[in-house]
Amino acid sequence: MSLNNFLKTKKPMKLYTRIVLFFTGVFFIVFLLAFILLFFFSQTLIQQVNRENLYDFNRSIVNIIEENKKDILVLPESERLPYVATLIEPIVKDNNQIEYKLSDNKSNTFRSSISIDAVINPENFDSSRSIYKYFITNSSQFFSSSSANDVDIIRYGRTEYNYIGLTCKLNDDYQINIQSIKSLKDIYTFMNILYVIQIIICLVVFGLVVIIGIYGTKATLRPLIEIADTAKHITENNLNTRIPETGNDDEIDDLIKSLNQMIEKLEKAFDSQKQFVANASHELRLPLTVIKGYADILSDWGADDESIREEALKAIKEEIENTQKLINSLLRLTRIENTFAKESLTLCDIGEAIAKDAEELSRVEEMHNYHLQIEPDCFAMVNIDLVKQAFRAVTDNAIKYTPEGGDIFIVCEKTKDYIAITVKDTGVGIPESDLEIVTSRFYRVSDGRNGKIEGHGLGLAIVKDIVDLHGGQLSLKSDGKTGTRVTMSFPVKPNTTQLSD
Repeated sequence: MSLNNFLKTKKPMKLYTRIVLFFTGVFFIVFLLAFILLFFFSQTLIQQVNRENLYDFNRSIVNIIEENKKDILVLPESERLPYVATLIEPIVKDNNQIEYKLSDNKSNTFRSSISIDAVINPENFDSSRSIYKYFITNSSQFFSSSSANDVDIIRYGRTEYNYIGLTCKLNDDYQINIQSIKSLKDIYTFMNILYVIQIIICLVVFGLVVIIGIYGTKATLRPLIEIADTAKHITENNLNTRIPETGNDDEIDDLIKSLNQMIEKLEKAFDSQKQFVANASHELRLPLTVIKGYADILSDWGADDESIREEALKAIKEEIENTQKLINSLLRLTRIENTFAKESLTLCDIGEAIAKDAEELSRVEEMHNYHLQIEPDCFAMVNIDLVKQAFRAVTDNAIKYTPEGGDIFIVCEKTKDYIAITVKDTGVGIPESDLEIVTSRFYRVSDGRNGKIEGHGLGLAIVKDIVDLHGGQLSLKSDGKTGTRVTMSFPVKPNTTQLSD
């Protein structure tokens, strides 16, 4: 298998694995940088302390020589260096890792150890480096012109040493040379041990971070895993299933709430669809039964009886027309959302469009008294064709359920956020118990007053769909006796949140 094919077929890592790897990698890099900085800081600090220790040792020797200069000079030349060695013996005990050599310009020498000569051999020094870096005539001169940073490093064999060499002048005829060294072997051994310990700690901590990261990330993402498992098992047959909330009131809880709301909406949509199919089937079954019955009558007796034949054909024609109206209403319901989605909203004067429709209606339909109250400049971002369709459906209901000679009031007014269209009639009204469900598809008030009025219970359902699609509000008020008041409120600016719902 080629590399490209392998990369294409390679299964992507799970989310928690990517999170663990990312944060573990970040932590490892940060910890590694901190480890490196700590190591070099510790090394620099220890080396600085070691240099300062050797520097302080030489400064103490210079002080002792300065303080005892008269006593040193009165001694014979061969006894002067051993006397100085005796004077500095206490500080040598406190710095047992330091070796030194004293020499003078009279060829006298004193060594703290025999091995120091091999270390301070001139061959171990660079040609550009002076063996005696300072020539001191008084201690204050040394203190003001030197520091621990002036300590040199020399190498003998595989070992490095800190080194200071200086000359202390007691008078014009006598001077003492001081050479001191301190091995860095123990320091490097300690640094290597510290380095190994830090590596072990780094590996242990890294392992703990990986383990804690895996279990911690799994625990954190467990709600997401449960969400995925629950979602896999949700079908149209168990939409009543809900994802349990964690109770932490965090972002995952917000996600669960949003998903539960979505599932609830899907459940309502499926229930509505099932109810719609059932209602549509019921509405279509009746005219088909009637048509089949009259067809059977025609088949049995229509050939010989002209009156039966005419009655049957008339009834079949009426039922076909009724069925056609029902199908057109159903198609209108399905087309509303598609029309709204495909056609963009435009800024329209709703009042002007309503006034024009109302005036045309009053000229055609003269059995009722129309009262118009239209405010000017009722502009809003709407699909004006759907708005007019909703208005016509509401006025059609007002005409159907208002006796001849009754009044129909049409008002279009504006507020800061909405354009409200109100249609009020003086008809039979709607019982208060039915106001909340009268907009359901195929629902008709069943109190005996609608038997002679044609309809399928889809008019207000269409109106509600149109208003909802615009993010508006539909309000119905009636006491069931003295007419109905229907108000459709369309937002001046489209509410994108509601539209997306």
